[in-house]
Amino acid sequence: MHVVVLAAGRGSRLGALGEGTPKWLLRVGGRTLADRQLEGFDRAAGSVASVRVVVGHARHAIELELAARADHVGVVANPEFAELNNWWSLLRALRELPEGGPVVLLNADLLAEPEHVAAFIEEAAAGQADGLLAVDLVKQLTDESMKVSLTPDGTLARIGKVEIDDPVGEYVGMLMVRAVALRRLRAVLESFVGRAEAANEWYEGAVGQTASAGVAWHVWAMAPGAWAEIDDDADLEAAQSMRAA
Repeated sequence: MHVVVLAAGRGSRLGALGEGTPKWLLRVGGRTLADRQLEGFDRAAGSVASVRVVVGHARHAIELELAARADHVGVVANPEFAELNNWWSLLRALRELPEGGPVVLLNADLLAEPEHVAAFIEEAAAGQADGLLAVDLVKQLTDESMKVSLTPDGTLARIGKVEIDDPVGEYVGMLMVRAVALRRLRAVLESFVGRAEAANEWYEGAVGQTASAGVAWHVWAMAPGAWAEIDDDADLEAAQSMRAA
């Protein structure tokens, strides 16, 4: 597995904290989100071939963090992080990886304990699915939730924040993709390049397009209460309380 962490964006809804601190380096319960994810990669080391972190906003803070750790983690620069949405970060990383994958992707604002990150990677490596999404099937959904609906056979039907009929859960910001599914996902991402109307697309939207075109994305059930998305001050405060309990 080649692991990619999308850490280029600026946490604008975190106010002053987001100006100098990348989301990946936010500290919750005495540890950064990066600490937890990197430990998860180490625990699944037998299944991990490489790790790349896409950087943009406050990139030097991440580069210093990685240098201090002496971890064998590569960095992919995304100078256009302020102009193009996260689909461009993913595409930049994919262009540096072997065609066909497999690739594990994590959002930098995903707070998840190492054992859950490792479990996802190991199951993805051992399984047969070309596409696998980590989904919380229990959490109460809100307008901000990245909602997932399924086909009758249990694979992804639609993914998004709005206009999702009969959602079954929330995508947690962690997926695996390989083989034909990866080639089709990359093709959709490449189709966004140079189109002004695609600047604000999400990679999740590209995933949804591949599902509509017949790619079977399977669901990996994330343990309830085992994760959080740190998007704003309220999320950070809730995560602090959750880890302090």
